[in-house]
Amino acid sequence: MKKLLILVFVLIALYTRAQQTTMYNQYTFNKAGMNPAASGSDINQIYYFAGGLNKQWVGMDNAPRQYFFNYSYTIRPPRSYRQWQNISFYTDNDESGLMGNSGVYLGYTYHMLLKKKTVMSFGVYAGAKKYIRSIGYFDINDPAVQKNKTALYLYPDIIPGFRISDKNYFLGVSIRQLSITKLQDFKGRKIGSPSKLQPSIYFDYGKFITITDHLLMMPSMALNLPIIAPPIVDLNVMFYYLHRIGGGVGIRNASFVSATFQIRFLGNMTAGFAYSYPINQTRFGAGNSYELMIGLVPLGMASSITSKLSVARCPGLNY
Repeated sequence: MKKLLILVFVLIALYTRAQQTTMYNQYTFNKAGMNPAASGSDINQIYYFAGGLNKQWVGMDNAPRQYFFNYSYTIRPPRSYRQWQNISFYTDNDESGLMGNSGVYLGYTYHMLLKKKTVMSFGVYAGAKKYIRSIGYFDINDPAVQKNKTALYLYPDIIPGFRISDKNYFLGVSIRQLSITKLQDFKGRKIGSPSKLQPSIYFDYGKFITITDHLLMMPSMALNLPIIAPPIVDLNVMFYYLHRIGGGVGIRNASFVSATFQIRFLGNMTAGFAYSYPINQTRFGAGNSYELMIGLVPLGMASSITSKLSVARCPGLNY
């Protein structure tokens, strides 16, 4: 039993080290949080908001949990729709036992119509992160603890992003922890021993496949690629029925399998729930992880289903 617990905590340590950038099962729901270039990609959606909570390894003391909130406003030009802009606000929080962090960002995104229904987008988040060391885990009389800060503010945190999308697919890339690389502020203060924050490339891709007039399939993938650490790979497939109900399954690094259910209500509101179960040794320590998101209609639920048998619709600008 002792060896098993040691193995569990080693796996947890490796996992949290690799996951310096928070990953969500419903990454297409939180697309603008992961890549600023995705904010305001739908020109018809002037206002957008989404929020979510992820709680990992339920049942384990001080288990990791993350939450986020995103709000944006799209600025449409008065005449030509060849280009438009979006401004946004994003905040997130990650509590992982010994260490936690929270970030606050303002964002700007520029969208340009390349050709009919193909949009190229450039975006950037600029903000700050606060890292917090949990007081309860350390002996306050330890000289090493007394010499270090319990909280640090790191800024500016710049997150650039690029995205291209149309009715059939989306592809995006963003870079995180590009401008802040150490757990150390401008005055040289740090938390614990010197630690580095690895730049991480976030990549996502998805494709919309019409099965019937009422059923849409969206396979997708998300990659979190730290410069020096094992990659995190998410593979997911979602099915959407009548733009009202969505369901799907996913896998992460042969470590977790997940199931997702989303439902649309009150016109254009959507709630999403995901359950994850580890398929590695961590399942013996704590087996359940939950994720809840709510916001305006996300990717997939808003996509128009078109086929040879579909009734023609009026032209729209739903990119």
